[in-house]
Amino acid sequence: MKQFYIFIFFILSFQLYAQNDLQIINGIVSSDSIAIENVHIINISTKRGTISNKFGEFKISVKINDTINFSNIQFENKTIIINKNTLEDGFIIVQLFQKTNKLKEVMVMQSNNMAKSLGLPNADKIPLNKLERNLNYYSQESLAVVILATLLGQQGGIDDIYNIISGNRKRDRKLKKLIDEDKKLEFNQEYIQIIRDYFKDDFFLNTLKIPKKNIDGFVEFCLPKGIVNLFEKRRHLEIVDIFIQNKEEYIKHLKKLKE
Repeated sequence: MKQFYIFIFFILSFQLYAQNDLQIINGIVSSDSIAIENVHIINISTKRGTISNKFGEFKISVKINDTINFSNIQFENKTIIINKNTLEDGFIIVQLFQKTNKLKEVMVMQSNNMAKSLGLPNADKIPLNKLERNLNYYSQESLAVVILATLLGQQGGIDDIYNIISGNRKRDRKLKKLIDEDKKLEFNQEYIQIIRDYFKDDFFLNTLKIPKKNIDGFVEFCLPKGIVNLFEKRRHLEIVDIFIQNKEEYIKHLKKLKE
């Protein structure tokens, strides 16, 4: 009976030692510099697992020679073995490759753009509106050049002189500029909301320490840095870097506005 208790004590001691040997490491799962959310990360050796967050980040307990499996329905599975260097670094970056799905059938549908399907010139171009047609019609030269061209017999010179003197060209140029600015403002506002919804207010409030009332302004402040283009390409980690690099400059910008 005494030997039995010694055996049990030995087993429990071994298990406790194995658990204490575990170390938590951090990691990021990505594909082509794009963070991957909801990747299932399983330590096959310990039967424990976790899931990557929206930034591709995860934490998991491991020890040397543990086998870690990474899986997501849109990506190829990947398995790695934990080595000494991984434990010493305490951090790991895992690259997954997207699955390539073969089409089983092809559906042929009639094109809405017959000109494009027939390969006609300029079939892809969007028709110009009246304002754009007017601006294309106006000569872009100065009044002096237009008068000289008219004296030399250039066709359309009289109309060009009239449109410049009457102010038609100037008016339509100004109107086009205002329309473009309105479109740009509307586009920016839509993307500010989209980007804010994706990263969530907690990220701006807790990680970047940006006041809630200034979140929209901060995202707008970062728009010239190319975050819209990066967001469309799903390169979210690069956007996070831009936010982090510009938060101090934005805070200084707010202080100057208050002065």
